[in-house]
Amino acid sequence: MIIDASVASHWFADTEFSKAADPFRSSSSLIAPGFLLVETANVLYKQSRAGTIDAGRCRESVEVLRESMAELVPDVQLLPQAIDLAIANNHPVYDCLYLALAMERHVQLVTADRQLARRAEALGIAVDLITGG
Repeated sequence: MIIDASVASHWFADTEFSKAADPFRSSSSLIAPGFLLVETANVLYKQSRAGTIDAGRCRESVEVLRESMAELVPDVQLLPQAIDLAIANNHPVYDCLYLALAMERHVQLVTADRQLARRAEALGIAVDLITGG
């Protein structure tokens, strides 16, 4: 299954989405574009600036995430299709990396991003949308 940063970032900070995101953490088949690490690092950085997580945990958390992944697909492999998807769907290229990978591998996308979930479903991608609460 493919996870995005809207899921992975909740593994390292206590949020309203953490309970819903946690079960996916133990999967041995997690894949994502390499961009997942950058995007998650940025989310954690913002949380550390807001004081919701300790700044020292940012680097450690990203390393744990990297080690948790069964595969990180190089962005450069996904970029041509991601650009085409972005243009065709008027959606950011970085999100389309996840869509391109899901389409290429024919696997489920797990996200907490409602807009991304709608785009994925419109493209025929199986989606598990996690919600807070």
